[in-house]
Amino acid sequence: MSKHQFNRNFAIILGINKYINGIRELETAVPDAHKLAQIIQKQHQNLKQQYQVQNKYEVQLLLNQRVTLSKLKELIEDFKQGQIPFDKEKVVVTESDRVLFYFAGHGIALEALENQEGPVGYLIPQDATLGDSNTYLPMQELHDALNALPCRHMLAILDCCFAGAFRWASLKREILPKVTVYKERYDRFISDAAWQVITSAADDQKALDSLGQRGKVQDGNEVNSPFAKALFDALRGDTEESADLNKDGIITATELYSYLRDQVEILTENHYKRQTPGLCPLRKHDKGEFIFLLPEFDRDKLEDAPPLIPENNPYQGLESYDEKDSNLFFGRENLIKQLYQHVVSKQQALTVVLGASGTGKSSLMKAGLLPRLRHSQEHQFQILQVMRPGETPLEALAQVCSSIATVITAEVLRASQLGG
Repeated sequence: MSKHQFNRNFAIILGINKYINGIRELETAVPDAHKLAQIIQKQHQNLKQQYQVQNKYEVQLLLNQRVTLSKLKELIEDFKQGQIPFDKEKVVVTESDRVLFYFAGHGIALEALENQEGPVGYLIPQDATLGDSNTYLPMQELHDALNALPCRHMLAILDCCFAGAFRWASLKREILPKVTVYKERYDRFISDAAWQVITSAADDQKALDSLGQRGKVQDGNEVNSPFAKALFDALRGDTEESADLNKDGIITATELYSYLRDQVEILTENHYKRQTPGLCPLRKHDKGEFIFLLPEFDRDKLEDAPPLIPENNPYQGLESYDEKDSNLFFGRENLIKQLYQHVVSKQQALTVVLGASGTGKSSLMKAGLLPRLRHSQEHQFQILQVMRPGETPLEALAQVCSSIATVITAEVLRASQLGG
């Protein structure tokens, strides 16, 4: 099996409405689970024939009484054994497979334990007892079990209160939502490991599904949670403002998150507290991306990556980046911003950048700060040619300053005349 293809696609979809033991029932978790199963099962049928088999999902739908604590524990044990239960059989997951995990129900976050960073998140099983955390499922257990699966791609989507607490079990990285997908990048998305989690709310937020007045969105005859409504719109690709930012027929997990964040915040802004979805990678995440294909996708229509030539080679070796290389200089945006703010501050007449040899001072100044100063809309700067002190620093400085010597002389004369 080629690393540019998947052998099998599995979807484990959980939804709980009928809670017991003092926990309020929900209204749309089960319909949301049904709808997601329907969409991903039919989605592959709209693709071009050569992509249908590779994108067909085998769905395991677990609802209400099939999502008790004991059954969740059994599911986690199966994940740890590298397998997925399908009715009466258990399927072994391989490196060539892809797994989608979805949970819709109640969630909760409790204060962090001693020596633990961030809140402790729990999924609430169908038979949990209100107030008894021993009957809840720690998100950490789900995190560890998902990481044990040997598949190449895994996407977990959690639509519950405090779902963002899941990220404290993972790493946090910057989100870069919009990139041109060339054939080579698409192949890398498929072949490299992708382990990502999308949550419906931050770690300190209640998903509207669990408020006293349950948040819901009417869409024709369907009633969904705000997060699920946005998720379904994105996957169907039938909205005017598509989750496919690049219009290439591919929705990456990063694009999906960006779309969900914007749409869910709009849908929830008039409620008690705005709901903010999150995205975080799991520990096994590499350079891949979990993707969903839209009907118009055709790999042959993707552009080839531009040839690598000296002018667009981002690797300068031992040479520093110059101002002309600013479009290739990346990864230090926050430092550039801080340095710019420091330079333009009225309290700073002189700014000195110090650091050991080879740490990137010259590149930071020439390819980072100078373009920012030159194109500033707030301040105007007279930027001199970059100089090296050499053996005669004063001569080098005088030569660089010669271009503004006339201006300085005129200003001095005018000042002396005004003073006289």
